[in-house]
Amino acid sequence: MNDISKKNINIYWQLLGIYIISRIIISFLGIEPIAADLIYRWQLMPPELLKKDLFGTLYHLHFQPPIWNLIYGIFVKFFGTDYSKLGKIIYYFNYFISIIIIFYFYLICNLFNLKKNIIYITFLIFIIFSLSFLFYEAYLHYMHLIVLIFAQISFFYLKFSKEQSLKFEIIIYLSALFLVFTWSAFSNPLFMLVIFLGIFLIKYKKNLLRSFIVFIIFFFLSMSLSIKNKIEFNLFANSSWIGLQLMQVMHAYHQNHNLCTFDIIDIKDSEIKFVNNNPNLNISHPSLIGEYSRFNNVGFIYRTKECLKISLNLIYQEPIKFLQTVKFNFISTHGHFAFDHVGWEPINWHKYFDFFAELKKNNITNQLKVRTLQLYYLFIYVFFGVLLIKNLFNINDNNKKYQKAFSGIFLIYLWLIFAIHFGAGFEQERMRHAGHFLHIIFFILLIKNKFNYRNIKNEFFN
Repeated sequence: MNDISKKNINIYWQLLGIYIISRIIISFLGIEPIAADLIYRWQLMPPELLKKDLFGTLYHLHFQPPIWNLIYGIFVKFFGTDYSKLGKIIYYFNYFISIIIIFYFYLICNLFNLKKNIIYITFLIFIIFSLSFLFYEAYLHYMHLIVLIFAQISFFYLKFSKEQSLKFEIIIYLSALFLVFTWSAFSNPLFMLVIFLGIFLIKYKKNLLRSFIVFIIFFFLSMSLSIKNKIEFNLFANSSWIGLQLMQVMHAYHQNHNLCTFDIIDIKDSEIKFVNNNPNLNISHPSLIGEYSRFNNVGFIYRTKECLKISLNLIYQEPIKFLQTVKFNFISTHGHFAFDHVGWEPINWHKYFDFFAELKKNNITNQLKVRTLQLYYLFIYVFFGVLLIKNLFNINDNNKKYQKAFSGIFLIYLWLIFAIHFGAGFEQERMRHAGHFLHIIFFILLIKNKFNYRNIKNEFFN
């Protein structure tokens, strides 16, 4: 794998030019987000509140990590509180994110010393003509930002496998910390242990004490939200929704519908119970009670604590049923496209891409689609899974360290898959898109070895 050279940086500008032309065409086709839908994004606090007290609101967030609301709040400060205008701003922001994503794509291709035609083929498949990439670029959500951070971590793992510099090690941890503060799927401090394991795979015992100290620092930094929530709300967790989400996984939340629900209509009763249980806590901030609190209302803390007890009891009583439910969700959702996020399609999406929705209406085509996707995911999981096991058994082997970087990247994806299937009841298609660059790397490995089984076996498993 080669370092970036100045003489071929023009390839990036060519890729960027192709991207800009493609998005101009997309604009002419009228494919764009429904900007006013921003009002229904439960991850966001009301713009009026963010405009009035941005940092106070961010500090009192407990249902979501703060970074996405910070970005949204900055837009609110500059452009006002109109949802339609803010929706367009986020869409343009996603375009900016795409430009950076393409740069990381170029850097990764350059590391693999790919020929120009292979770079273009990969770029067309996974960026220009990728319906998943297009869908989430037009999706008013932090998912496109997560794809960028995943791409960034992937690149720096690959760089770290070459140089094992402290600089790259810290950048990897900083990127991981950004994920912790952006999406609750990564906000468990144990996620930092996954990062440490990926780094340990590459460098093994080299500067082990230094790496362990860096890990400990970022481990405690990742706990800062939990510590703050414990002090302010008597809840040691980065997100106050874990109990409600576990009930979704169990498909049992309907049995306690008045309690274990995300419905904010009857939240006042839960709010009162939280206050009664925590009389010494100050919950006067409008992000915690009242009309502007929305899903950050302290009543959800009461609900999540009670529902966590119920869900854990259900799991204890019927562990096999819980695992069967997780298994069903895992298998079934891997038969869906990442853009099978029904109800959030951009304007004119079905006008041009209704073919994929029609596949589900015919039993034969639907089964063909589902089994093909499941087979693909089985293949990619087996490939990286076996490679991970091989690297664990050969951890002291200094040859082909870049392959250990693949295992580090795959460990992050494994964490994501584990978190979204054990801790979330639906929307796994959307969440799985975060690992878009794992598929890009997989394709690069296949195309470099000309899709030849013997070449792949010799390169990775001998």
